[in-house]
Amino acid sequence: MSVWVLLPLLIPLASPPQESPPDLGRDIREVRVQVGEVSVGALCTDGPRRVLLLQGDYPDAASWRPVLERLPSSIGACAYEWGTGVAEDEPESRGWFELLDQLRAIHAALGFGPPYVLVGHGMGGLYARLYASDRRQDVGGLVLLEPAHEDLPALMLPAMPHTAWEAWMEERSRTNGHGVRESTLAERARRARLPDIPVTVVTATRRSVPEDWDARFVNEAARQAHESIVRGLSAGRHVPARTGGADIPRDEPSLVADEIARVVRIARGP
Repeated sequence: MSVWVLLPLLIPLASPPQESPPDLGRDIREVRVQVGEVSVGALCTDGPRRVLLLQGDYPDAASWRPVLERLPSSIGACAYEWGTGVAEDEPESRGWFELLDQLRAIHAALGFGPPYVLVGHGMGGLYARLYASDRRQDVGGLVLLEPAHEDLPALMLPAMPHTAWEAWMEERSRTNGHGVRESTLAERARRARLPDIPVTVVTATRRSVPEDWDARFVNEAARQAHESIVRGLSAGRHVPARTGGADIPRDEPSLVADEIARVVRIARGP
């Protein structure tokens, strides 16, 4: 679980204003597929299947609806859910490659053939990044929104009370609803290397944090971690989100849709 999702458990925070949905008339259909014993729900647009929006910290695909509504009609996309991402009772742990195989099976069941563009928010961003590193032929591009990152705990330690930091570390070490631990995936991420594909990383700049946190230090820590992801990539791009907070899919869906379109255009080629 990313620290931004953990925040409301530590102190109640006001939600920032969100964009009003446009009247685009984009057809968004509810889809359900069965992958083994797992029932997968999805929201899908029409058009060529190019973009998959991964579940991460949030419990359902509906958090992606504002983004789906704003995508160009030439881009078909599915946002899907398969479990909660957050577990009340700690489930049995499994390895990253077991989760990766399940994700690939879900994508095939939804009618997607590689290469596709992956979009991930929070833990979904970490899943997408590791996916692209380990299955290079499957992924043509990435859009990562406030992605969980292996360096954030060390970078943010001076910015927050130690009790809050310890609660975050405890949560990272627990098995989440998808059967993996963020702390374990973070160690894998330290060794991961992305292929030279188009990648956008979006970082919030107007987070709401508790009064006893150093907001400027928090924002700088996130900027440093997120910029490191695109360093050395010829089509890598780091984008500060100028309005809203860490819930970027809901706060800035137009920005997300524009960055998805950019990555799809580059990945598709001339």
